[in-house]
Amino acid sequence: MDARTTLTGANGILRSLSNKTLALIAPHLRKVKLAQGAVLYEVGAAITSVYFPLSGMVSMLAVLKSGEAIEAGIIGPEGFVGGYLGARGWRPHGQAVMQMTGEVMQLNVRHFKKAYDASDELRILINGYQAVVYFQAQQAAICQAVHPVEARLSRWLLQAQDAVGGDTLRLTQEYLAHMMGVRRTSVSGSANKLQEERLISYKRGVIQILDRKGLEKSACECYGAVRAAIANSKPRG
Repeated sequence: MDARTTLTGANGILRSLSNKTLALIAPHLRKVKLAQGAVLYEVGAAITSVYFPLSGMVSMLAVLKSGEAIEAGIIGPEGFVGGYLGARGWRPHGQAVMQMTGEVMQLNVRHFKKAYDASDELRILINGYQAVVYFQAQQAAICQAVHPVEARLSRWLLQAQDAVGGDTLRLTQEYLAHMMGVRRTSVSGSANKLQEERLISYKRGVIQILDRKGLEKSACECYGAVRAAIANSKPRG
């Protein structure tokens, strides 16, 4: 494995950088493993690090004063966490939490900001993906309002599979219900139906995706919309 592959791994942003731009941050990148539930940043707290996921999945959460939270977006190895806010010195209105255990490349925000200011290429990539994050939040709002739980669950499972790169997802129904902002009984009923249709199997907190094409048919249109937004965020040429 060459040095570039070691640094970039599966991360879409890092892999898209030219050698010249990657060299601006390469000495400061640090690979770390983050467990499920690890908080990458809190509401209103200063951004101290930028994260480029290599595996696993990060949930972007909207949080109320009561502590209740709902997922507004998912970030996997195609993106980054905290860069857009950190470059501007803005404090987040939401929270970023490691949804599934994985590895990330961590970069101190000071080094990130220096590279962001110096490189048009990095700014274009970061700003383009940030538009995806905003789009996901908008799509999540309409999805929660108009789409049935089964279609939303199918969409969520597909996004999770894309992020982790495998068919096995370790999640409890309570956690899924919390992320989706619905009752556990609603998630349980929808999961049972997907299982009866042999699209997934579910046992003791482990979801196995058996039929991806069938799950795509079951999912709401939001899945395709988000995937298209990610594809369109990449520079052309």
